[in-house]
Amino acid sequence: MSFKRLLSLTAAAALLVLSACGGHGVELGDFTVPNKVEGDPPFDLTPPSSKSPGAFTFTSSNPQVASIAGRTVTVHLAGTTTITASQPEVGSYNPTSTSTVLTVTERVCEAPSVRQNGQCVAPATTAGFVTRGEIVWMPASFVLDWAKADAFCKNTTIQGKTGWKLPTQADLAALIESGQLTGQGWTTGDAWTADAGAGAGTHVTLNLGSSAPTAGGSDVKAYVTCMR
Repeated sequence: MSFKRLLSLTAAAALLVLSACGGHGVELGDFTVPNKVEGDPPFDLTPPSSKSPGAFTFTSSNPQVASIAGRTVTVHLAGTTTITASQPEVGSYNPTSTSTVLTVTERVCEAPSVRQNGQCVAPATTAGFVTRGEIVWMPASFVLDWAKADAFCKNTTIQGKTGWKLPTQADLAALIESGQLTGQGWTTGDAWTADAGAGAGTHVTLNLGSSAPTAGGSDVKAYVTCMR
């Protein structure tokens, strides 16, 4: 075989090797996402490491579970979806991609809230919401123990908004003493505050009529008003 012919075959073989090596793109680093719960706030994806300078794009195999805009994932309903990170061909770098599974679990709602489209939604009430300064108050109309009352306020969508919490003793006392509850249809009784009582495992309640304080333990039920 001539030297020229041997050189030509060697070059062809080298091209085949380069093509085979680059056909799958560069090796990508780890690509993971945390498990989520329905209604969790949107989060940004961290792209895997790569030697290629190509910009990553991200897709979701099940947009009903979670949708993606740019790098931001919006969680919707319980289920699983495959999140794929892809890089295009750039120069000598072939296109490549990697995937991971996002699991979204069903949100557990504290009664009397009900689950609707992945959110815990407060029940309807005929009593009036009260606005005092920049604070909005949900009317007290049902009783729960303290732990369930705390979970209800933190996890429930009320008037289409999240970010509610149990009031402090000072905030609730100021509301009661302002007289703004008159004619609003609130139930008069002891209502929970976020403040711990003097005894172990207790929290302070205030009477919605007199603002008199008492302390209730984990087995005590009192009215629930959430503030935002």
